[in-house]
Amino acid sequence: MKTIISKIVEESGLKKITLNANVDFTYYDDEKDDFFLLLFYNQNELIELNNNEIVDLEYTINRIIVETKNNETISRFKERNIDHNLSLILLLELENHNGDLQKELNKVEENSLNAKKYVLPYFKNDIETIQLNINNDNEVIRLLNEVAVDNSDLLNKNDESWYKTLMSFFIKIPFLNYLSTENNQSLENLSLTIAESLSNREKHLLSAISDNDFESFTNIEDFITEFNLTIESNDEI
Repeated sequence: MKTIISKIVEESGLKKITLNANVDFTYYDDEKDDFFLLLFYNQNELIELNNNEIVDLEYTINRIIVETKNNETISRFKERNIDHNLSLILLLELENHNGDLQKELNKVEENSLNAKKYVLPYFKNDIETIQLNINNDNEVIRLLNEVAVDNSDLLNKNDESWYKTLMSFFIKIPFLNYLSTENNQSLENLSLTIAESLSNREKHLLSAISDNDFESFTNIEDFITEFNLTIESNDEI
């Protein structure tokens, strides 16, 4: 996973600061003030960081964000308003299907404190399949787009879980964009495929944001309460 993400970062024109084996900080070297904190953990590592508990993962993630912002190397970006322009992307390698963990990951995404948060859980074998499909160290973004379009018929096939993981790339990585192509129908198909891959919770949230004036709300909590976006126990990732 880290190899693919590093190529996407590079091709997106982002600069990277590696803080440790699990944490990368990325930023644009121009005046574009968007910052991304990438966390690479497997399921067991993250639970160990959380005092060997699954509950309240959101607080551990927020602690990592605060510690990163206070890092001597990163603190200089406060002049570029990092406190209001930071997104966190948690790339989490799963060991097994765990419903309780999924609920906690939902809470991580909904917690807007310190940064906007995206969670991309995946299984190692799915990433290996994606790597085989792109099979090139160059133009990874273009290849990901092509594979997504060419294999859109796999979305609802349970034995092709790698394709849903690929769709998660476009949903959960904010700087990964669709490429312009001469085939507009292909782009429309990809957009539809991504929309179909959203969970019910994500569809509800997207609909609420699209249909209402999000900016008129003074804080995210008011918006969530107004449109009944609180997490239920049976919510999906």
